[in-house]
Amino acid sequence: MPMGLATHKTAYSSVDEEDAENATILSPMAFDVSSFTGPPQNEEQLRVVNRQEAAGILTGGLGAGWKPDTTIKSTDLYANAPITPKTPGGLTRGMSFRSPSFRRNPGLTRKQTVRELGQIEANKRGEIIEVIVEEPTFDISSFAGDSSASVNFDQIEGQTGTRKNTIPVATVEVFYPQDNWKPFSMRWPYITALIVVSIVLAGAQEYLLRKGAIYHFTSPSELSTWSYFTFKYLPTLVAVSFGVLWQVTDFEVKRLEAYYQLSRQGGALAAESINVDYITFFNFLRPIRALQFKHYAVAVSSLATLMAVSLVPTVQAASIELKKSRRSEDPQYKDEQEIVINAILSRILSGVLIFIAGLGSFLVWQLGTRPSGLVADVKGIAGIAAMANRSHILMDFKNMDTATPELIHQTLKSHRYSLRNSSLAPEDKVPLTQEEKDKYDQRTRQANPHPLMLRLVAGIPFIIGMFLFMVAVPIILFIKFANPLTTKAPWFLTALAVCIKLAWGTLETDVRMIEPFYILSKRHASPKVLTLDYTAMAFGWMPIRAFANGHFLVALVGLGSVFAEILTICSTSFANVSGARFVNGRPGPGGPDPNSHPPRSQGSSESDSGEETFLSFWLSFGLAIFIISFLCLVATLVYSRRRHPFLPRQPNTIASILAFIHQSKMLYDFVGTEKMNNDEMVRKLARVGKTYGLGWFIGRDGEMHCGVDEEELVSDYKHGDDARKASQPWRDFNEFY
Repeated sequence: MPMGLATHKTAYSSVDEEDAENATILSPMAFDVSSFTGPPQNEEQLRVVNRQEAAGILTGGLGAGWKPDTTIKSTDLYANAPITPKTPGGLTRGMSFRSPSFRRNPGLTRKQTVRELGQIEANKRGEIIEVIVEEPTFDISSFAGDSSASVNFDQIEGQTGTRKNTIPVATVEVFYPQDNWKPFSMRWPYITALIVVSIVLAGAQEYLLRKGAIYHFTSPSELSTWSYFTFKYLPTLVAVSFGVLWQVTDFEVKRLEAYYQLSRQGGALAAESINVDYITFFNFLRPIRALQFKHYAVAVSSLATLMAVSLVPTVQAASIELKKSRRSEDPQYKDEQEIVINAILSRILSGVLIFIAGLGSFLVWQLGTRPSGLVADVKGIAGIAAMANRSHILMDFKNMDTATPELIHQTLKSHRYSLRNSSLAPEDKVPLTQEEKDKYDQRTRQANPHPLMLRLVAGIPFIIGMFLFMVAVPIILFIKFANPLTTKAPWFLTALAVCIKLAWGTLETDVRMIEPFYILSKRHASPKVLTLDYTAMAFGWMPIRAFANGHFLVALVGLGSVFAEILTICSTSFANVSGARFVNGRPGPGGPDPNSHPPRSQGSSESDSGEETFLSFWLSFGLAIFIISFLCLVATLVYSRRRHPFLPRQPNTIASILAFIHQSKMLYDFVGTEKMNNDEMVRKLARVGKTYGLGWFIGRDGEMHCGVDEEELVSDYKHGDDARKASQPWRDFNEFY
């Protein structure tokens, strides 16, 4: 029976045995306030609400469950079954390869067939349907048997005791529509475009290798502006842009994987869905973690992105070589140089690109064969709050306001959850084995309430590393003993720039994640903060939005990510370059001051300077120094403003955020909002006209809680201080940690 139709207390209520007798005495009032929506209107209703919430009964429309929109019989379901049923949603909703059909699965049992057809019907109607499953009946009067056979029914009855009722009993199954919204970067046209680009780049790399020498010159200034750009900057620009495009997809795949798991038939374990963290997990280990959870889409996307972001630009920069021309022995072509492609590195790069294309193909199949279960994007605290108002999932987070991630795992490990009609719900149809409950007990969980990259233990080495890079660039370019490194290992500076880019990306992710909570910790925040989700904003667009919102620190960090990509491009231009040739001004026919450098023959001045012209060298060098200085200053600003913990734990999972809001009074305003998109949610909260904060507040059960709620709160949250001990010193709150 659907939760909304149950007349008894559901299995999701968390009520201790010793409190059961007290929970029955709810109120002297003649009505049950849990049947009303919205907050209590007077002191008497408030006391009743406090008692009910303390007893594990949600009030004010929360936990109302679902009522079927339509009831049909299984016989009608069979009669109206399409020949080739399709799931709803065209290209605008994201292509889906799911096309369930009982004709294609002749081995399905009757029960499985009913479930398949029921789900198809719910998807087609876009509403909850209740299916009365009728067992097939047979008329035995139409059958003939041996008339000489005789059966003593009295004897049979005496042997078996009482006769069994042979009349089939109808069962009821409820099916919820499965939406399949996904962002454009997770739809097949976008990922297919990435696959095509990968193959085209691999083909272009092979073509350039077979072509031989790309350009011949004595001095880089002999080349036209376009020719110089095409070999010096264009390849790296394309490689870096390719990595950025993969990052956009990867971030969305990580962010929404939990909802894909919840949309599976039978739901998913808490550790594999609402309590999984891919946002703050270490980049290089993320594919391994995803494979352990059997989240293949995340594993494939993360691996492809790592290769596209780090391996492709580095190998591409190393594959372009500056060599002495083969015909330079001819006096006519004296001092001539040529740009060629290294055969080994080129083949490695082509293989990597083809492998990325294969991973992209697998990702298209993975994302197309399973529904997301989402009707719109889930953004910010408001998005999760809207999805948690229908079921009794909030009761599973009782006393977990300030709980550690390990305690949350231990509490939720015996639960499964699913996504029903765009709402989070406990799933009790599939019982858990002890092996499933203990499956992820051995994993270590981050107990520190602050992300690693925002703590000084990581911040100081990071800033020192960037400073050393800034010092190393002029040393390698201008000091005679270090300069050969640009020729022997032309990829070295590019690899260092890529490491800085990856570390900065981690810093940016952490700043994006905590910013709404930091604003709430300052109290009396606008309702827009509840719908604010910088983690869902695309690369390059985020700093623009942050500047518009007045969140300048976030904007500077986002701008730093853009600059980090440019730093990679500048670093590749330092390959095969001797900066000493440009120190005393533009090299001319007579060469620089002979007192500063060894005299050279006329005409060798620019050829000795490698692939760079005077203007391009100083532009790249100045831009690189400016960018690394900017990154150091912004990082210093971040650690001066965001290094202190201001939350009981990191808000890096759905479960962590639900624990912050499970007793919030503001949830009354989210009743019935699970189908709203972000714009509709913003308008609704604006009409409500409340402000919000993070700290200690009196919850719906009348107890003190820590988390996010509407103002006025009781007090701010200060890490390490428990406001409950000040107001209730006689109680022991260690059980909550």
